[in-house]
Amino acid sequence: MTEDEIVVGLDDSDASRAALKWAADQARLSGSTLRAMCVSDWPTGVRADGRPLLVEDLVLVQDGELERAERAPITEIYREIAPEDDWSLEFARGKSGKVLVDLSRHSRLLVVGTGEHVGLGRIMLGSTSHYCLGHASCPVVAVPALDVSPGG
Repeated sequence: MTEDEIVVGLDDSDASRAALKWAADQARLSGSTLRAMCVSDWPTGVRADGRPLLVEDLVLVQDGELERAERAPITEIYREIAPEDDWSLEFARGKSGKVLVDLSRHSRLLVVGTGEHVGLGRIMLGSTSHYCLGHASCPVVAVPALDVSPGG
């Protein structure tokens, strides 16, 4: 954690991918290091899109394989930005917003994707981006998902 570090929250959502791309571009422009952080609240069992993870999704995975199975797609997303040598991808367990805010306490910037939860979904599942905007001690950039629709 340094003042020249950009922390970005990473999961498999479109908004998170957009946030990672934005943070990588910003890190390159500013000469900052990038620290991508994937935070999971498992075993609570919530997917990136907010749907609950079913027991059937977990029972076929042997001990230790769940962590590897969970990390593989995130690692692939991270590799898509062609990370610099001094950048890092880390994994943690806990409440995403709190972990990201704590890790970014002395950072230059915290970057998060904006979720698609509205109304009851936001109340029940919470919003990592809203938590970060309200609690971070450094500037926060909230990046929406890229519009990949025709004409968008």
